[in-house]
Amino acid sequence: MTNADDLKKQQLCESLSDKELEKISTLIENVNFSANTHVFEESQPTRGIYMIKKGIIELKRILKLDTKTKMLVMLRNIQSSEIRHTVHGWEHVFSVMKEGHFFGELSVLEGKKTHGADAVATEDTELLLLKTESFNDLSSTDPLLMAKILKTIAKVISKNVRELDSRLLKALTG
Repeated sequence: MTNADDLKKQQLCESLSDKELEKISTLIENVNFSANTHVFEESQPTRGIYMIKKGIIELKRILKLDTKTKMLVMLRNIQSSEIRHTVHGWEHVFSVMKEGHFFGELSVLEGKKTHGADAVATEDTELLLLKTESFNDLSSTDPLLMAKILKTIAKVISKNVRELDSRLLKALTG
């Protein structure tokens, strides 16, 4: 079982009181993944929001590219590790997440039944899972707690959009 001290280190729980952390800790499932294993793959069922207790997660998507686009990607990508060629094809790594970060929230918030990307543990990883059902139940059982969590998610998503905008501008201007 997860304790409140573990949750205090999580970005998702940064605005929660000790009492709220205790409540959330009863809803958390601990899950472990070995290095180079999928937490989930694109089109797999959404389980919930994952918080990284220990380890590193890459969020990525396999790209379906024609030959001309592959050549353009190779030319533009010489200085970047975001797009790379693997035995599975071309993939776009759009986020590398470390301890304290969370992921999987977009599928949960959008009510999607499946994920839109892959999440891979690049080293042995410990995650804290807040299942979709538990997250959704908070709306009716503790709306103030839910509002705090949603505000944190909104802040992180806003930051991510700004970073994406900066990366796109850099890619366009070389």
